[in-house]
Amino acid sequence: MADLTDAELDQLIKAIGLKLPRGGSLRKPIAHGTYRGARQHYYRKEPLCQPCRQAERDYQNARYAEGKRQYGRNSGAE
Repeated sequence: MADLTDAELDQLIKAIGLKLPRGGSLRKPIAHGTYRGARQHYYRKEPLCQPCRQAERDYQNARYAEGKRQYGRNSGAE
């Protein structure tokens, strides 16, 4: 299948007369290069683009680092 942009896909859906996607609205563009963009790729079951993959990695690394700072290495074992 040809790779279509979101706008082309929306136009094709209108031209064929298919029902609108779940939620009743046209697909919103992906916020590439952000954690939200990565979540949108996952929701649509699409492979992540490189900017979204990097944003996801940065977000997860920041969460991990925050947990290490907040709780320390052996904070629970006394």
